[in-house]
Amino acid sequence: MRDNIVLSAGKDTIIVNQLSYCELIKWLIVRYAGVSYQDADICVEQRIPFFEGIDNFLSASLEGHDWPYYYTAMDMFFGGHIHAKPVLPPPDTSEGLDLYEKIEADILQEHNLKEPIIWESN
Repeated sequence: MRDNIVLSAGKDTIIVNQLSYCELIKWLIVRYAGVSYQDADICVEQRIPFFEGIDNFLSASLEGHDWPYYYTAMDMFFGGHIHAKPVLPPPDTSEGLDLYEKIEADILQEHNLKEPIIWESN
């Protein structure tokens, strides 16, 4: 698993950052599920094939439309975001989207992570 995987189809290029995505999901679980990093790490490490599977243009383009990544984090930890019992307002609430955007940006910056999926057009 690594960052900076470049995938192209025609004029479109996607950069996949599998490692950063994996770490972002762990930290989102910490923040929204209210658990330790160790608990989030155990949960996500069991699903490494999910992140490794984002290795072709189709899988990356489909995953790139799954923003906010909160849903992936809650699906992994709670077995479905519908069953999630977040300790913070989720991004699909009126107060939650701005908070989510700040939390995600803070996690990326604090842990020196890259955006999971970056679209580039030539």
